[in-house]
Amino acid sequence: MTTLECVPLIGANGLRIEILERSENTLVIRWVEPGKCHYGEQRWRRRSAHTSGTCAVSRRKIRRGDAVFKPAERPAPLNAAAMIAADILTNLINGL
Repeated sequence: MTTLECVPLIGANGLRIEILERSENTLVIRWVEPGKCHYGEQRWRRRSAHTSGTCAVSRRKIRRGDAVFKPAERPAPLNAAAMIAADILTNLINGL
């Protein structure tokens, strides 16, 4: 896993996401959602989206089957339904 110098991302409604570590299939994220939840080090895994939704970073539509990163912790966290489109994340990190 590669440690990054905190890559900050801003989502909707004041959501702050910082990528702390990453590998091809795993992320460690700091997730701060004002008034809802805060996870200092949350593990996310790459997978196919089981349902359609919206990317937490780009607000782009995600279709069932798209490659996404999702929280991987148990029990399910408050942000368990959140998804980040894998291609958006790759483009953002490669652009640094």
